[in-house]
Order: sequence, then structure tokens, then C-alpha cells
Amino acid sequence: MPLFTVIGELVNMTRTKIRDKVRARDAKYIARVARRQAKAGATHIDVNAGGDPGTEADDMAWLTEVVAGATDLPLSFDSANPEALRRGLELANRPGTIINSITGERGRIDNVLPLVREYETSVVALTMDDTGMPEDLDGRTRITDALVEVLRKADVALDRAYFDHLVRPAGTNPGQTAYVLQAIRYVKTTYPEAHIALGMSNVSFGLPKRRNLNRAFLAMLVGAGCDGAILDPCEAGLMDTLRASLAVTGADEYGMGYLTAVREAVA
Repeated sequence: MPLFTVIGELVNMTRTKIRDKVRARDAKYIARVARRQAKAGATHIDVNAGGDPGTEADDMAWLTEVVAGATDLPLSFDSANPEALRRGLELANRPGTIINSITGERGRIDNVLPLVREYETSVVALTMDDTGMPEDLDGRTRITDALVEVLRKADVALDRAYFDHLVRPAGTNPGQTAYVLQAIRYVKTTYPEAHIALGMSNVSFGLPKRRNLNRAFLAMLVGAGCDGAILDPCEAGLMDTLRASLAVTGADEYGMGYLTAVREAVA
């Protein structure tokens, strides 16, 4: 298990350029994006084929073959479509594979959790349910507790769970970031074997100079005990902020990871 799980977010068909390249079956471009994230420090590569519901399963299979051929890293299969997830898992279920994601919604649990069990993967657990997205800390902790029970009943060990407490844009949802930080502390205190994997860059959506906000928020996340995020490892300064934050908080004991990264950059 890495000190901090970095799920590279760029191979995502909700991004216009990626969607266009997938539709054109431009394998060289997609492979280059995957390798660039691996080189930057990703521990996993997210694969999201959600550009067109009618072709998602086929697109997932094609993306999986390309990305798995470009890097040895485990993949994070990002879909609510069980057929698309299965197509990806059949092609590249490596040690450390993550399914992204389940929620507290009954339909999502019924459709996705059986794949987590069958393929013995880890899973991102979004803290939302059939009532919608929580607006406060109590809602997030309530759904976290409910998801823990679901996972335990399914015999999915909590060290295979990555909780995502739904980062909202700071520019339109003031106060939500504080709830996320508090929810992280709750998980790491109450379920210490469990992990976190947040969609970190959502915090800066709609605001200028997003990199400033992303770096500040990432340092706050590490300070709260966060041990994973879905992010762009190629974003300038972001991985430096992560390594420095891990060293300062003591998560990276004696700053050994930080020192290694600095030496490799200088060499």
C-alpha cells in the first residue's frame, strides 16, 4: 500500500479532448497520457469511459487495453455501469485494482458490489445515498457508517475501501470543505484501516488560478489524515506539495520520500 494513493484523473471521457481521441481510437495519445501520469507519481490510473452510454462498455475495453499496455500500474475503473466495469476487469485486474465506485444508493450497491467481491478489488465509496448528497458533516458520517456496514456484510475488508466525502466547489459551496476535512478525521479515527480517495480538484472548479487552490487544499487534506486522492499528478507543483505535506506532518517519516524525490529531480 503506498503512503498516499494518487489516482491519476486524466484518462476520462468527460474531458472533451480525451473523448475525441477515444472516438478516433488514437491509442498513441491515450498511452502517452497514461505514461505521463505514471512518470509524475501516480500510483493508479483512473479509466473513465463515460463519454457515450451506448458505447461505454466497448470504450472501456479499448481504453483498458491501451492504458494497461502503456503502464504496469493498477487501474481504477471509473463507472456506474456494471457491464463496462466487467469488461475492464476481465482485461486488467491487477493487484491494487480499484472500482470507482459504490454509493449508499441501493441500485448502485446491488450492481457494483458483486463485482468488488468477484474480482476481489478495492472500491471507492461515495458518501451519498438515495436521499442525495449530504450538505453537512452528520450526513457524511451517517452514510459512511451505513457503507461500512454494507461492506462488512459483503465480507469486503475495510482496508479495501476508499471513502470519498464529495468535495464541492469552494466558489459555490462555502463551508463544505470544512465538512470534508472533518469527515476525513472521523474515518481515520473510527475506521483507521480504511482509506480516503477524494475528487480533490473539484474544490477549485469555477475559480481562477485553480492550481493555487488545489495545492492549498491538498496540504489541508494531508494535515487532516487523508491518504489518497483522485487528481492530476502532472499539474505543476501539486506532487511537490503532496511530498512536502507528507514530510511536514510526519506521515513520510524523516522526510525520506521527499528527499528521494528531490534527489531524483536534481540528478
